Amino acid sequence: MQLSSFESFAHGKLMLTGEYAVMHGARALALATRYGQHLRAERTSQSDNLLWTARDADGSVWLNAEFTGHLLQAREAGAEMEILRKLLQVSKELNPLFNPLGWKVETRLEFSRHWGLGSSSTLVALIAQWAGCNAFELFFETLSGSGYDVAVALHGNHLLYRLERPLPHVEVLDYHIPEADSIRFIYLGKKQSSSSEIQRTRQAVPDALLVADVDMMTTEISQANSATDFDYLILKHEELISRMIGLPTIRKQLFKDYPLPIKSLGAWGGDFILVRVSDKSDEKYFSSKGYDIILKAEEIIM
Repeated sequence: MQLSSFESFAHGKLMLTGEYAVMHGARALALATRYGQHLRAERTSQSDNLLWTARDADGSVWLNAEFTGHLLQAREAGAEMEILRKLLQVSKELNPLFNPLGWKVETRLEFSRHWGLGSSSTLVALIAQWAGCNAFELFFETLSGSGYDVAVALHGNHLLYRLERPLPHVEVLDYHIPEADSIRFIYLGKKQSSSSEIQRTRQAVPDALLVADVDMMTTEISQANSATDFDYLILKHEELISRMIGLPTIRKQLFKDYPLPIKSLGAWGGDFILVRVSDKSDEKYFSSKGYDIILKAEEIIM
């Protein structure tokens, strides 16, 4: 019996440890966010067309697409349109029984697509579920990156991730940041392109000892029970990644006079950072610099 509708949800992500090093074999500790992306598909009477509407968190439509024919030709050109077409085309190749024509699809983000919480990875997971194909195979054949974000989207939980082929190794965790009530996640307002960051660092093979140190640090951070240990370890992790990619830490770049721990999350220079605060004055320190999106851990992390 053919389904007349399909509906699913996938969680967004934040990378706590392993940025850049995960591409070279180190494990990453990834956090699932409360925010994610919804997909709803309904069959229509137009058997040779696929209609696709993508909505941002505020409800506004940021993509309206129409595809026709077995090659899924788009009515209009555009980079986002081509990525979506490629995802759908590869899904058909991975599962020949899947036919996206004759459907109307709407996706809706719960977070701004500029936040870098996984608008692409959640879409990959959702399309793979709808198409009945392997999400990692779909990701690796269409996009670039380690795929840790796809793992979070699929499992909807915090996890340890190691990039392996043909399929990565994923260990789901019951993880809690020590004294999370004094942790804030702050959006820097500059969405980083994962693909361009990967391209920038892929050519330079890092020191194997550095990669091993990052991997060990991931284990230690995932097992840290006190805020003192956690804070010490994330600062050491920042130093390791700084040496690996040849960039100053976000603290040295933007927040030299801030006394408490700060850590980049994912690609450096944009998206979110993690900070420890002691009181409201610490939050005002960041807002006075123009960083107004300041979220408590309980607001954003599962």
